Amino acid sequence: MSRLIIVSNRLPASLEASADGSYSLRQNVGGLATAIGPYHKAHRDCLWIGWSGIDPDQYTDEELEKIRQAYRDRRCIPIFLSDEEINGYYAGFSNNTLWPLFHDFSHEAQFNPDDWETYRKVNMRFAQVIEPLVLPGDTIWVQDYHLMLLPKMLRERYPKASIGWFLHVPFPSAEIFRSLPWCREILEGVLGADLVGFHTTDFVMSFLASIYRLLPELTVDQDGLVHMPDGHRAAVDAFPIGIDYNLYARTARSSLARAMRRGIEESAGKNTGHRYRSSVTAEGDAAAEAGDRDATWWSQHKLEDLPELTLARSAASSIGRKENKVIVSVDRLDYTKGLPERLKAFGRMLEKYPEWTGHVTYYLLATPSREDVESYRRLKSQVDELVGQINGRYSLLAWNPIHYITRSLSIKPICGIYAAGDVALVTPLRDGMNLVAKEYLACHDGREGALVLSDMCGAADELTDAFIVNPYDIDMVCEALHDALEISPDESRARNMRMQARLKVRTASNWCTSFLNILRQVTTSGMSDKRLRTGLRNEMVDSWQKASRRLILCDYDGTLTPLVRNPDRAKPTKALRRILRQVGSQPGVDLFLVSGRSHTTMEEWFADLPVGLIAEHGAWSKPIERSDSGPSQWRRAPGLPVAEQWQPMVEPIMEESVQRVPGSFIEVKSDALAWHYRKSDPKQAEAERDDLAARLSAAVAGKGLMVMRNSKVLEVSPVATSKGQAVLPWITSGDYDFVLSLGDDATDETMFAVMPDSAWSVKVGPGVTKARARLLDPAAVRYLLLDLAAGTASGAEPKTRTAGVPGSFARGES
Repeated sequence: MSRLIIVSNRLPASLEASADGSYSLRQNVGGLATAIGPYHKAHRDCLWIGWSGIDPDQYTDEELEKIRQAYRDRRCIPIFLSDEEINGYYAGFSNNTLWPLFHDFSHEAQFNPDDWETYRKVNMRFAQVIEPLVLPGDTIWVQDYHLMLLPKMLRERYPKASIGWFLHVPFPSAEIFRSLPWCREILEGVLGADLVGFHTTDFVMSFLASIYRLLPELTVDQDGLVHMPDGHRAAVDAFPIGIDYNLYARTARSSLARAMRRGIEESAGKNTGHRYRSSVTAEGDAAAEAGDRDATWWSQHKLEDLPELTLARSAASSIGRKENKVIVSVDRLDYTKGLPERLKAFGRMLEKYPEWTGHVTYYLLATPSREDVESYRRLKSQVDELVGQINGRYSLLAWNPIHYITRSLSIKPICGIYAAGDVALVTPLRDGMNLVAKEYLACHDGREGALVLSDMCGAADELTDAFIVNPYDIDMVCEALHDALEISPDESRARNMRMQARLKVRTASNWCTSFLNILRQVTTSGMSDKRLRTGLRNEMVDSWQKASRRLILCDYDGTLTPLVRNPDRAKPTKALRRILRQVGSQPGVDLFLVSGRSHTTMEEWFADLPVGLIAEHGAWSKPIERSDSGPSQWRRAPGLPVAEQWQPMVEPIMEESVQRVPGSFIEVKSDALAWHYRKSDPKQAEAERDDLAARLSAAVAGKGLMVMRNSKVLEVSPVATSKGQAVLPWITSGDYDFVLSLGDDATDETMFAVMPDSAWSVKVGPGVTKARARLLDPAAVRYLLLDLAAGTASGAEPKTRTAGVPGSFARGES
């Protein structure tokens, strides 16, 4: 049985020693462990290989064996690295070279040949550890910039292996990347994979541009496949990573998170009122008295206009007009996060809009990292100084504008901070995705709250209802922050719900499954061409969102549900019925199931759902039931041969094949007869199929009937019927500005053939097709339908994007 082998720099669990000398593991909370960890835990055939994080020189051989066993119990294989290797591979080349370079901070990058050599050797060490573990049919998924040479090393050892690689940070422009002295080796290393993944299509284009520039001898075809000299092809695509939405929504409602939220709100004066207001009012009264020339001499300032007096008067005068608000941000203290620029924008807002004095509190959580590195120490000093300047300038006796926290917190208090925030300020200077923005929205599930988001992170491509800004533009961030504080609860709730609908579909679990499905697709013969790449998928979603009336024509067996040996066992599951109900209930959406099954079966399975039904390849149809038009009725296509006259002639011919091929059987429909051989020996059935097809063709000649070869079935039906003819009235009605058809076999090709040029068509599985795109299997179809339904919830109207307005952005070249 094939397995998944995950390879990353760090393992998803850290070692903890007990007093009795035993060892246990504690789950890490990093983004990678959170995204892939649940898949690893749920699949017993999944291994995870990575650095253990411990120094082997500190342990005896016996202790190291215990440590290995503790990891093996969690299906993890630890790699032990020396301090010298860590300094060169991890702290050196990974974090001092690749990290700044990939985040467009090339001036921070260090190009040390010794670090490069150590990086190469450690990648080789990973390959050597993996080599004896790989079995035929295994899939290897390599993670991130620490292991960019590993895919090629594995390809050299296992030419037929299925290998994927994903980058969890941005990929820079070709002009920046080419400054790396070892850029060609890095590209060649990554291209050892069958599938190379990034967060966004921008990063994909930057990667391809680097290939064109640095490896001109390679060719990239129209399906995004890079043809390598060793004969394998590397597909390049985007896979936006998500979060465990339900985890954050649920955790935000935990008692600890609620207590944290209440504490923040009370501290910010949101719920208490009296003491906070009296303190600010008293300070405002004192300020007014100090400015009064007729006041007593000890409180009079005749020649001075002190700014703190203005602030106090402003704070006191705005009580009752301004609701107290909380701004939050959660970051690692890293130069890519834009903390100094963010603080300057907050200070600018207090200066430009003094009415917010005393009424907005910024909770800044900045966890220190790499404190031994000079650039990080300088950054912390700069942030400390800016926080001090702003607090020193704007603080009142009862209020500090910034609460500055520089320690690591667990998920529950962080969710409490998210939940307390009226505004989340997420403005990295460069980020691959940035999950903080998504976590904030999950913690505001169904609630108001505004998001100010940098256009320099991948999340901006999805969260278009946020206040999207250029993080380098201090005035733009200032205005967006002010607008976010002023937004009405109803508008912010509506915008959040549109973004949350997308996040509920594009979860971390679905991201993981989607990557592995595409990896399987590109390594399966006949499945790489016309692959529904992310750029085309985004184009489809955009077209869907802009449409006012949408039509979906979807086959059932093999398209929405896998083909099964016994057709009766293909009855829709509760989960599939929920999807059909969700999609069919969307405003402006008409969903038709177009099937070869009998209309009695279709009625039994789907009559209670908000969908139209087309059965027996178009011989029968039932429109969508409308509340204003009464119950819908089945209609038989006109002019069909009388089944009672031809079926008694055809059925005995099929019965002969049933006798010769064990496991085969006949399905009788109102206007068709089908010989199924899914449960039969393939070689015997296929030989009989060809003979039966010839005998049936001779028998039905001139009778208005035809013989159709579909997947594991031979069917006789009227010539006048086809799925294409059946759906034509809806396609040509002019009622729809978005049309999508999905199918998996030859009968669906008639449907694809009548699609207009502007329509979308998707083939499920291998084979020559007229469809525009191809998906791997029914699971991918169900995910696509949910994604589109989320797009309906996200709103159809395109937004005018200007500075300081939700949905605005000023994206630079990646």
